[in-house]
Amino acid sequence: MTSPRVPEQSGSHAGLLDEPRRAPASARFDAILVPTYRPVRHLRSCIDLARRTQTPLIAVCSRAVRQNEVIALAARSNVEAFALDLPPGNPLGIDFATSEDKELSAASLGWTRDLSMKRNLGLVLARLAGWTKLMFLDDDIYGVAGDDVAALAAALEDHSISALIPTSFPDNSVACHAHRLGGGKQDVFASASGIGIRCDRDDLAFFPNIYNEDWFFFAGEAASRRIARVGESHQRPYDPYGDPRRAALEEFGDLLAEGLYARLDLDQGIWGVDTGYWRDFIKRRVAFHQRVAEALGHVEDRDKDEAAKAGRSIKAAQDQLARITPRLCQRFVQLWQADLQKWHRYLAGLPRLDSLETAFKYLDIEPACHHRSRLGRAGVSSGRRKILSR
Repeated sequence: MTSPRVPEQSGSHAGLLDEPRRAPASARFDAILVPTYRPVRHLRSCIDLARRTQTPLIAVCSRAVRQNEVIALAARSNVEAFALDLPPGNPLGIDFATSEDKELSAASLGWTRDLSMKRNLGLVLARLAGWTKLMFLDDDIYGVAGDDVAALAAALEDHSISALIPTSFPDNSVACHAHRLGGGKQDVFASASGIGIRCDRDDLAFFPNIYNEDWFFFAGEAASRRIARVGESHQRPYDPYGDPRRAALEEFGDLLAEGLYARLDLDQGIWGVDTGYWRDFIKRRVAFHQRVAEALGHVEDRDKDEAAKAGRSIKAAQDQLARITPRLCQRFVQLWQADLQKWHRYLAGLPRLDSLETAFKYLDIEPACHHRSRLGRAGVSSGRRKILSR
């Protein structure tokens, strides 16, 4: 029998968000950081936003995009931009147990995305350069208003995190997309696809290399209701059910995040969990998958084909869930807590430098850059001008 102390998986965590007070619309970010791997054309919206808000842009590139392509595109819009190809290996010189542990990696089927590294690199650059406010923006987010960016920055005067909620195409896991398709009530929470970060804090967290890395990053802020919901953004649609393996890859991170946030919804701490909690929450997750699978069998005829694809994804998630043990869930929590302490020591040991240029040099990274000209002339170089902290 499932213990009554263990909550159900929730369709909404909106109660963990806060509405910020009104603040001056003149607030600005020190930079907008975009982790990108798609062809360079996907950065047009991000570059346009940087142009409209006159905010320096930093693009961390891999796979289908290279730094010189980004700079060429930024130069056409006369945007102050730095772009770097993500260096091989570990450019930060800090290893996380949650990334190195083989059991945890197997539970996520060898999850190997570089998104967490790109975001952590952005945080380190901000700390080295002495910045206060940094915006993260994904390359599939578009339609962000300049006023919302100002509000996002302003909210950081009394919040640690501020967020735009992507609603036009919901930013959910495959399992939660399927839940909505089957008629379930499924909300959208904050994500790092469009957030503001107060990056000068001693308790600044890191992004672990696991699905839902952003939920782990701002779990402390969620627990204290310090995430300011500022406005909405738009995410480019994709087919969440195109490959059932996607649901299997997400399952471990989704289980962990939903299990921890279910406790936050009830004002329970995340560090108080044990293997008994995870044993019972896994039962809740099994029941959730079963409800979704059954609901997908009763969707309207016009959605039958999509429901069949979603059903195959849910089956893949169920198969992966069957391989995850309570001990493994608790192992992640313990290693994550140790990683946080290691990260805080690492941040405390970083020097405070006088510019972004010297921050790149400290990390032995050579970016490409374009410096905005007030006369409209393009100028591309390898990074020889300061971006001063605002």
